[in-house]
Amino acid sequence: MVVLQRAELRRNRAIYILAIVLAASVIAMAVTRYAEASEPSRIALVALAMTGVAALILSVIQLYAFPRRSHVLLAHRGAEMVIATNALHESFKLRFLRDVLADSISSFSDEERARWKFLEEDGYYAALLVRNAKKVLVLRLCTMIFDDVFAVDATNRWEHHDSSNTAEPAFPKGEMPRLKAWSP
Repeated sequence: MVVLQRAELRRNRAIYILAIVLAASVIAMAVTRYAEASEPSRIALVALAMTGVAALILSVIQLYAFPRRSHVLLAHRGAEMVIATNALHESFKLRFLRDVLADSISSFSDEERARWKFLEEDGYYAALLVRNAKKVLVLRLCTMIFDDVFAVDATNRWEHHDSSNTAEPAFPKGEMPRLKAWSP
């Protein structure tokens, strides 16, 4: 489900930064040499400066729009599992999960939605309520789709699966995401 590998995204980020440096140097060169240049050279310097400004603007936009890592929280409570994510803008991932787990997906009641409202302060939104599904299946699906999967069970034991480089099962680390408060 990940469209670009994270290594490719890092290379793209390096290219954007190099483009910004190159554009800034072209603009600085055009400004410093403009006064002593002849008329045809001035036209070329203005064209170079405009190209540099365009490259600078486009590179800054690309860096600003650089994709964030998509996180998912799996809160496992008995026969229920709540899936909360920070990647609501990637709704195709949630639709995929909903389609695969169709028989197990339930709607949130008003009480359940209010109970998980505290996650919104940290940028996570309770998206799906899964009933009677195998934890291993849901965890494996989420590691295939999301970059970071944080799973917590009823005893408040956290697992962090970093699957940003590969969707293959990784050894979990016992760390929780940066949350202001955790009170399931």
